[in-house]
Amino acid sequence: MEETEEPLYAALQRIAPIPREEWNAFRAMTERRKLAKNSHFIREGDAAEWIGICISGLFRLYYTTPDGGEYNKSFCKPHEFIATYSSMLLNAPSFMSIQALADSELLMIRYTDFQSLYNRHRCWDRLGRLMAEQLFVKKEIRERELLLLSAEERYRSFLDVYGQLEQQIQQYHIASYLGITPVALSRIRRKINLG
Repeated sequence: MEETEEPLYAALQRIAPIPREEWNAFRAMTERRKLAKNSHFIREGDAAEWIGICISGLFRLYYTTPDGGEYNKSFCKPHEFIATYSSMLLNAPSFMSIQALADSELLMIRYTDFQSLYNRHRCWDRLGRLMAEQLFVKKEIRERELLLLSAEERYRSFLDVYGQLEQQIQQYHIASYLGITPVALSRIRRKINLG
């Protein structure tokens, strides 16, 4: 195993224990891919075939409006999975785009290959279920924040989850994620820093 993958293996072990021989079988189905800053893992409308696991770097998942506006759905940091899951489940073109916000590296596996692992060993079925549960919780929390919290409360929640990455994410991307303008974000940041 490459040295850079050991922390990833350890992170996945915390979700579901994966025997080393199963990890080796999984690795035989994967490929590594480097993405330069601002390049895309997938674009809206593309066929959704791959699941990525972030080894290093940072990604944003975003939707594009018909007039070209962009709305950030979430961010992905090391050891997290990225994919357009609903597109894969529906066998439909991707509904969103995923872009590297820094030079990044992924471990990638075809969705069909990942599905084939479910019958191979129960660790994969467990990992898949727990990943789906984590995504559901993340989505529900995000919806609740957008519906019930003020812009300042949403920003504080952003800091709780992504605070260590704030300097790597451009302010207009953070504002888009929060559903506010960059000017409003500047006011909130100023208020928090002065308070």
